[in-house]
Amino acid sequence: LTSNLMAELETEDLKYWCKRWENGSIEWHKNFVDNLLKNHLSYLTSGGQSGLSVFVPLCGKSLDMVWLSDQGLSVVGCDISELAAQQFYTENNITVKKSTKKNFIIYEGIEKNIQIIVGDIYECTSDAVGQFDGIWDCNAMVVVNPDDREKYVGVLKQLIKPDGKILMSTFLFDQSLHTAFPHSISPDLTRHLFEPEMKVIVAELAGMEDPFVIFFLEKCNIPYATRPIFYIEREFKN
Repeated sequence: LTSNLMAELETEDLKYWCKRWENGSIEWHKNFVDNLLKNHLSYLTSGGQSGLSVFVPLCGKSLDMVWLSDQGLSVVGCDISELAAQQFYTENNITVKKSTKKNFIIYEGIEKNIQIIVGDIYECTSDAVGQFDGIWDCNAMVVVNPDDREKYVGVLKQLIKPDGKILMSTFLFDQSLHTAFPHSISPDLTRHLFEPEMKVIVAELAGMEDPFVIFFLEKCNIPYATRPIFYIEREFKN
């Protein structure tokens, strides 16, 4: 694909997600905090440190951001939809300050330390938005176009601090039964995308007890899936 065609496809992809928010087609949004995040927060925070910064890519209006803030963390989300950001602050009764920076619209909470960057995730360079102690990727990479996965992971690698940690959840299932998004992201594929710069550990394989897995199976009409959660960090050699 030429660079111009790739840019056109990416633009269409961004328009698609904005349109879904405008139409209220956001069935993936859940009105609860992800149990996997609660269970594995100690990894993300290196054993419970407070005051750390956490980046949440493709955040929508996730309640995980409120919960992370309540744990004493500084939270920065990114989403292409300004409507998602507006709904997040309104529904959580958070006063907001709005500004612009480069190609981004910035929403910043007053009562809670939560910022949402409205814009293209692929423009989130470390120069533009900084670096973070942790990244919580909750079923985000599974909706990235397969051709864009390496570029997406490149963004995460750039935004994580040298000693930072990425907590990531995906879906794992027979891709032949469901060819659209969300896509199946296996441990082997995850290792291929992150290694050798970073090491990848499968911390848990959530099954039918997980609400996201239950929703996914019902929505996509497939018989079985799991939800891997990965610990990802740079491997320092002595």
